[in-house]
Amino acid sequence: MRVPGWAATPRARSRGVRAVLAVAVLGVLLSGCTAGPARTLSPPGQVPAGEALTRSELFFGRSRPDGRMVTDTEWAAFVDEEITPRFPDGLTILDAIGQYRDQSGRILREATKVLLIVHPTDPRSRAALEEIRALYRKRFDQESVLLLSAPARASF
Repeated sequence: MRVPGWAATPRARSRGVRAVLAVAVLGVLLSGCTAGPARTLSPPGQVPAGEALTRSELFFGRSRPDGRMVTDTEWAAFVDEEITPRFPDGLTILDAIGQYRDQSGRILREATKVLLIVHPTDPRSRAALEEIRALYRKRFDQESVLLLSAPARASF
């Protein structure tokens, strides 16, 4: 009697058994990849090492409405005159390409400077960030300067 779907020769049956075993082993291995509870780097109930601070990122577009670009020299002067005096303890500047929708609805892409600062969570730092944003918008005729801030822990 032939079982439907079962190979007639021993060699074919052996290949079928191996295929079934391979699928079963694969299922067992993949079962360990399922999403489980989120894990943290610190044991539950313990705060990660470092001081509680804020991480802020500011995104400065370099294209001006008249088609000119904020030059490297202009950017360096802005950093020296406006940013460094407000955050003398340190900062990081990254080059990026940004994309956004302007007030008229157009999608624009432009060279961008990303400023990353880790700072105390206090009114003075927040005011300094707002001053930097306002000064850049005014000096370089910008619609906006994006600010992202989030709690952070840092150790120096």
